[in-house]
Amino acid sequence: MSGATDIPGLSSNGYSRASPAQASADAIPLLVDGTYHLFHLTTPPDTVHHPGRLRSSWSRLRSDDLRTWTRDAEPAITPGKNASGPDADGAWTGSAIIGPNNAMHIFYTGYNLSQSGRQVILHAVSSDKHGTHFTKSSSPITITSAPSHRAAFEAIDFRDPFVFFHAPTSLYWMLVATRLSTGPHWTRGCLALLTSPDLSSWALDPAPFYAPNDLLCPECPELFPLPNGKWYLVYSRFTAPDAGTVYRVGDSARGPFRIPRDGSNGRLDGRRWYAAKSCPKKGEPGKRVFWGWTGDWCERDGKWLWGGDLCLPREVSANADGTLRKEPVREALDALMLDQNHVDSASTLPARFALSAVGSTATRFLDVPRTSTHSAYLLSFTIVSQPTASSFGVLLRNDASLRGHRLSFRPLSLPAPAPAQQYYSITLQTDLAPLDDFWADQYSLYVPRGVDGPELVRHDAVALDGDAVVRLLVQGDVVQCFVGGRGITFRLVKQASDEHAVKELGFFVQDGDVVFDRLALRFAGMG
Repeated sequence: MSGATDIPGLSSNGYSRASPAQASADAIPLLVDGTYHLFHLTTPPDTVHHPGRLRSSWSRLRSDDLRTWTRDAEPAITPGKNASGPDADGAWTGSAIIGPNNAMHIFYTGYNLSQSGRQVILHAVSSDKHGTHFTKSSSPITITSAPSHRAAFEAIDFRDPFVFFHAPTSLYWMLVATRLSTGPHWTRGCLALLTSPDLSSWALDPAPFYAPNDLLCPECPELFPLPNGKWYLVYSRFTAPDAGTVYRVGDSARGPFRIPRDGSNGRLDGRRWYAAKSCPKKGEPGKRVFWGWTGDWCERDGKWLWGGDLCLPREVSANADGTLRKEPVREALDALMLDQNHVDSASTLPARFALSAVGSTATRFLDVPRTSTHSAYLLSFTIVSQPTASSFGVLLRNDASLRGHRLSFRPLSLPAPAPAQQYYSITLQTDLAPLDDFWADQYSLYVPRGVDGPELVRHDAVALDGDAVVRLLVQGDVVQCFVGGRGITFRLVKQASDEHAVKELGFFVQDGDVVFDRLALRFAGMG
């Protein structure tokens, strides 16, 4: 492909970022004639904080097989050059769709700081369905409804359009992330619905399409059906409760959309796997492929940043009860681990071992080298059914005092869905929990009061049997775990003062017995 770069596998310096100096954010995927078009936002080079970092453009990756990707040499959409233009300070999230003229259309958010940060919906059209070249509109989309309809929603937040064709009404639907113009400030985030027969003019419903009354703004929405007859509303929450990308379930495209009783309140991961969106998986109508990103951490000023690395794509499908399960896309995982001269450590890692402790904690560390930003490893194992331990799991980058991160499995005393299954609460934890002021003052232990608590990601009521595989992928400082249809993603922030004393990987058990089985550890070069 002219003007493009081929990327074997999912190398961190080609797939997850347009360049090492730029961060990736909000994914916008589209499947066209068997080719995945993965648009995503890209920050300007060497930017860290708002507003410079958010003057984003639309980059694009393409793949026919989810294994090998081609990155366009130039952005598909860039911010406007006129300081007074509607997208002068950023071409933000939106969606791509094949329109009635068989051409690719992009609807995106324009951002302009000189207008108090106002956000508007803009439209760009390609000459063909492959999105070869886009021509942007110079003004926001035309909304034909009465001004009172627009006045029902806040003037600033009106963004992240998701457009799809709703066959029962023969109309294009557009969901927009916004806020009600009145009501409690912290909980009036909602989605608005606009409809159009031709993608040119839009009618805005005066009533919100979805208003859960529990968040500031539902970002990056999408809506789709699955073969089970259910409709799934997916959006991202940057405020508690349940920060991260969540899903809600309805019996029709109009809802109502209910919170699934899946042990995670509909969270597909944690708050550090964000703004995830999907498209159908080629040849498998019951599955969708999701992409999300995990943010960068600025050690200099101790802040999480907007934008970071695109994560491994995830395959999502429905369970029998209508809840969703998430697994790594095997094609992508195989490409990462097998296509780049991987090394198995089976000769040094036992295939099965037990840990035991009575009234204490026992650990066992592996002889694993510390990864860099140019390498990755995949640890996989199963858990022999019915462990007796209070908790057990994996230690990640712990020092001699066991300070670091841990993936903890805590068996729950719940009725098992099947004789061979056991329920667990699974948590990614850190020991850096802030102390009450009295204790901190007494011992001079001032731990940063980070936005992430000691429980970084938690999923409850996860049913596992003896054949359920735990997969832990570590790329540089990004960890991605897949277990029991749930996902756990986080960027590991450096904690120990002496990095040379940190051990990369180990196992632990607390007050009881556990057997880890079918252990495998594979390394892949990412350079």
